[in-house]
Amino acid sequence: MKEESKINNKNTFKFCDKEFKTIREDILCSQDDLHKSMQDNSVGFIIFYVFAILFVALLFQLSTRSFSNKDKKNK
Repeated sequence: MKEESKINNKNTFKFCDKEFKTIREDILCSQDDLHKSMQDNSVGFIIFYVFAILFVALLFQLSTRSFSNKDKKNK
């Protein structure tokens, strides 16, 4: 159990342990942390994915709606 937690806490990149990092290194370390958290607990990613699909479906529905009928009623 302790060995497993050591493996999970270990960074993929050696430069993530440095105190001062370049912007690129900082972004890579952040992405690595995000990837590890998605592997450990995927519920948050699944919820985000469902909301993203619903949002795209809503945008598609609004884009296919015909607004010309409303113009005729207003005149």
